[in-house]
Amino acid sequence: MNLILTGILAFAAWTSAVELEILSEWYSLDYVWQNDSCKEDAIDSGLYNASTIIPTDLQVIGETYFIAISRRHNNPASLTKISNQTGDDGSLLEPYPSWDWHTSDNCSGITSVSKLATDDCYRLWIVDSGKIGTEQVCDAQIIAFDTDTNEVLIRETIPSNLTHHSTNSSRGRLEIQAVDTDGDSCESVTVIIGDPEGYGMVIWNGVDMWRVENDEIFSPNVTQATDSQLPQSDTDNYGISNIDIMPSSFVAETYVTLNPLLSNDYFAVRLSELLVEDGNLTWYKSNYTSGTNVVVSRVMTKSGVLIDGHAYWPNCSCWNNRYPTSVPEGQNVTWTNMTGNPYEQYTIATKIREESDGETNFWGETYCQITSSQVVFNLRSVEDLDRINFAVSCGNVGYLINGTVCERLEPKSYNRTIEDTFMFEYATNETRIISAL
Repeated sequence: MNLILTGILAFAAWTSAVELEILSEWYSLDYVWQNDSCKEDAIDSGLYNASTIIPTDLQVIGETYFIAISRRHNNPASLTKISNQTGDDGSLLEPYPSWDWHTSDNCSGITSVSKLATDDCYRLWIVDSGKIGTEQVCDAQIIAFDTDTNEVLIRETIPSNLTHHSTNSSRGRLEIQAVDTDGDSCESVTVIIGDPEGYGMVIWNGVDMWRVENDEIFSPNVTQATDSQLPQSDTDNYGISNIDIMPSSFVAETYVTLNPLLSNDYFAVRLSELLVEDGNLTWYKSNYTSGTNVVVSRVMTKSGVLIDGHAYWPNCSCWNNRYPTSVPEGQNVTWTNMTGNPYEQYTIATKIREESDGETNFWGETYCQITSSQVVFNLRSVEDLDRINFAVSCGNVGYLINGTVCERLEPKSYNRTIEDTFMFEYATNETRIISAL
């Protein structure tokens, strides 16, 4: 919801500072190693280099904090959790579910994970891209874990023809975006996977899998990369991202919303259409255009408040989806000054902590974020290991949005259509459906 939340600053209202509790902070990331010699061997071989261990996502299940580290370099352990052990530079990361999953050279473990998700049954979902740097070293796969037992509940290989752009096999890196479940045991499942490098998304309905491409909608808009803070080169990697399945407070039907990472345009499509492998998709586009702050992290609360973190801006913005954003412009969007981010870092991941008893009612939800000194467009190396570079902090959603326009809770109109949100049908002939081979 890049364009909805970033808003033009002249129309955005500043709130008073909100104090978040810092749970972990790091100068650099280190692991709970099997023994000292294993760490020394990893350093000597170049496998472990603290300056290239950069977190890319956070997921909270109960009291466990999972951290993803995309392997843009040949680093160890791409999926981890924060342990109760502390090293010289901060809390140590414990490879999940074990080191065995990250030391395999026969593709039986995990290669690279950049995004994390959970579902209504508190399972941890990942998409392993199978890539180290630009090399496809293993098949991409979907995995779901029972985090109480560390048992693998679902493991599904993604066909190779779905892992990259249909006409350019060098472009593609899959990441999980959204999981939707139904049934008392979450037996019905829909997984939506993004491909920001290959300009597509992959859909898995628990049985079949296919790829949707639209170069017009899913591609970065390089003409909008005009702000001096935005990348002027290598913009090809910033395609479709920020995919959300909207809750019932949005409109009467269920919609999936999305936008490229580098774009001020915001699109929607019916979930029911996306789940039919026939390519008959009706796209909608908002008539509201944001400013240039790029949204790199997003979370939707069950109460219908969307909270975004931005590149090059150490604050968050929010929007209550019961209200339109376009008229009058910016009225329903607010920026939040996060003093729980004392290092003025960039918010790279935002999540809601789901309580194990399911009690996440209005304003009883907990917001968590991971912040970084590294901008989202530079995952190459940490520039200064003598300062705090990463932090995880949390706070109550109600406290976060207290006194803002996001707090308002007028009754939802159950007859509201997508057009009532100032999104209108968008003509495009670019959509392609690629079936699994």
